[in-house]
Amino acid sequence: MNVIRPPALREGDEIRIVAPASAPDMNNLSKGISRLRKMGYRVTLGRNIKKLVQRNSLAAPDRERMEELVNAFRDDNVKAIFCARGGYGSIHILPLIDYDVIRDHPKIFLGYSDITALHLAINKMTGLVTFHGPMPASDPNEMAKPTYRHFLDILSGRSNDINPYTERVIKYIVSGRAEGRSMGTNLSVTASLIGTSYMPDPEGRILFVEDTGVTSGDVDRYFFSMKLAGMLPKFAGFVFGEFESIKDIEEPMPFVEDVIQIFMNEVQKPSLYGMPFGHGDDQMLIPLNSRIKISTDEPYLEMLEDVVD
Repeated sequence: MNVIRPPALREGDEIRIVAPASAPDMNNLSKGISRLRKMGYRVTLGRNIKKLVQRNSLAAPDRERMEELVNAFRDDNVKAIFCARGGYGSIHILPLIDYDVIRDHPKIFLGYSDITALHLAINKMTGLVTFHGPMPASDPNEMAKPTYRHFLDILSGRSNDINPYTERVIKYIVSGRAEGRSMGTNLSVTASLIGTSYMPDPEGRILFVEDTGVTSGDVDRYFFSMKLAGMLPKFAGFVFGEFESIKDIEEPMPFVEDVIQIFMNEVQKPSLYGMPFGHGDDQMLIPLNSRIKISTDEPYLEMLEDVVD
């Protein structure tokens, strides 16, 4: 499938905020919206956020969340779609989405965590380049950092540098260099799509991985599931972000890093560990379904092609 790059984001463009998973915290969302507006963008809200049609902890029933997302792509006034937050429930709407609308109206789509299900499905079904990045209701403080301007420079096509945290030293498990199309990023959500029609072909790809609320045993199961599915050896390389693991458990377990190291030593593919993305304090922008080069020497990441038109 041909890769589609979304049009670049310009100052004054309309950004639509949608909630395809859990309902956002309205106070945090207001902070995020305020910061986007101060940067010169028009911000509009999806219908479900405005209507407060929350069901349990989901932002709205499945079909209504799907319609909010697809309508944002269909609206030609909207130039970028930012997910308010993750949580859970994105996977529910995958079979309801009209992917032809997304393919015919490509635009910047940004989010992370549970939004990974949508990234994988959109990458696979349409070829669109999408973006892992900070979300208005989850990361309003991230949006106040100087690095956020750096993210917007990438989305506007003014920069191709995806290494905003230049002072950060990154570890590696297996040394080397690799090139390939990126995919990811949440490990548990990625594992949940194994065997479905929404999982991109891993052949030659760079897998970006992070997770939260997991034990090392969970991480082991997710990676072993990919191993049993024949996926792990197909990846060209791996980039690991931050893992917020559950430590208050009854039985002693190995560290998450130790479990990951076992799998990486087995596949012997270049693998970086500790990049600034996930559910921690820092949240870098990662173009997904885009050609990227990774290296265990600086620069750790390089974009090999434009990610916006």
